[in-house]
Amino acid sequence: MKKTFKKVLVILVPIIVMAFFEICAFGQEWTAVQKEIWELEEARWKALTQRDLEGFVKYHHEDGAFWPYWSEEPLNLAKFKEFLSPIEFYSAELKPISIKVFGNVAIVQYTCKYSTMGGNVYSRFTEVRMKQNGVWQVIGKMLHKIN
Repeated sequence: MKKTFKKVLVILVPIIVMAFFEICAFGQEWTAVQKEIWELEEARWKALTQRDLEGFVKYHHEDGAFWPYWSEEPLNLAKFKEFLSPIEFYSAELKPISIKVFGNVAIVQYTCKYSTMGGNVYSRFTEVRMKQNGVWQVIGKMLHKIN
C-alpha cells in the first residue's frame, strides 16, 4: 500500500508543480496591454454574475457583431442584450488561452465554465477588441459550447 502511494506521489507531484508554473508563467509573460485586456474580461464576467447586464455590455461596441452558439447568425448589440437579459448567471470560471495584440486591435481567446439557472455550461470564446477613445471595446465575438 505504501509503495503504491509513493508511486502515485512521484507521478502526480511533478505534474502538479509543472501545471502550476505553466499557469504562473503564462500570466507573467503578458505585456501590460494584455493584462489590461484580461482584467477587463474578468470585470465583465464579474458584472454578469452580479446581475449587472449594463456592466457586462458596456465595453461592447454598439456596431459590433456577436455570434453565440444558439444563434444562426451574428447578433447586433441590442439583440445580444435582449437574449442575455432574462438569464441569471451565478458563477464564471475563466481560463485565458491567448491574447494577441495588433496595434489597436486584439484577439482574446479563452474558455469559461459558467453556471446559470439552466445549468452548467462550458464554452470557448474568441473576441475581437478594438481600442477606441482609450477603451478596449468588443467589436466581434464568437462562442462555442463545448459540453
